[in-house]
Amino acid sequence: MAITTAPTRSAFTAPPPTGESRAGGLRISSTTHQRRPWQIGLGVALVVLCGAIGATVFQSSAKRVSVVIAARNLPAGTVLTPADLATGSLPASDNITAMSASGINVLVGQQLAVPTTRGQLMVRAMVSTHPPLAAGSEVVGILLKGDQIPSVPIVVGDRVQVIAVSTPGEASSGSSTVGTSLVASATVLAIGPASSTQTQYVADLSLEIPATSAPKVAGYAAADQIAITLTTGNAT
Repeated sequence: MAITTAPTRSAFTAPPPTGESRAGGLRISSTTHQRRPWQIGLGVALVVLCGAIGATVFQSSAKRVSVVIAARNLPAGTVLTPADLATGSLPASDNITAMSASGINVLVGQQLAVPTTRGQLMVRAMVSTHPPLAAGSEVVGILLKGDQIPSVPIVVGDRVQVIAVSTPGEASSGSSTVGTSLVASATVLAIGPASSTQTQYVADLSLEIPATSAPKVAGYAAADQIAITLTTGNAT
């Protein structure tokens, strides 16, 4: 009787080393991992971007702008003078509504619609460009030549004296003697250059004067027989 035996299994043979071996249950690679060029470039770009953002934030926080503030406590109805205003600084922001310090002269001569406290930011909405006239007052407009107005600057809010003069070769338009004071103290409400069609004049003024003097002053002004002088207590 023939006897069949099972085939003999060959012993397990470990694969040859491939640069990796096991040590303590961990696989240790003998190869060195190399970063790709695009990864290095991306890292450098991120560093540069973060630096630029940080510099921008720092500069934005460091930049400041000059604004107009109240120099003292002021009640509503105050006609502003240069002494009522000052300048301060704030961090730059698109949300700032205060007036720039470069426009401080725009506020001079305007009337406060609300009370303000010292150091408060000034905005256009707080003032009126047309303050109400005092009771018994009227506004008269006059055109003046170079010899009818002082050479020093005159600004809104100044107090001036209105004087009767005569035009060379013409009689006086009223009963007042030449050199007579028609209004001892008038307030300058507006001042600007004369129209380009009136080249003989250098200034166009609007004056607040007593209503009783308005007709006479208007008559002298129409006849070009008027001059003004600065008086004490002016905004300048």
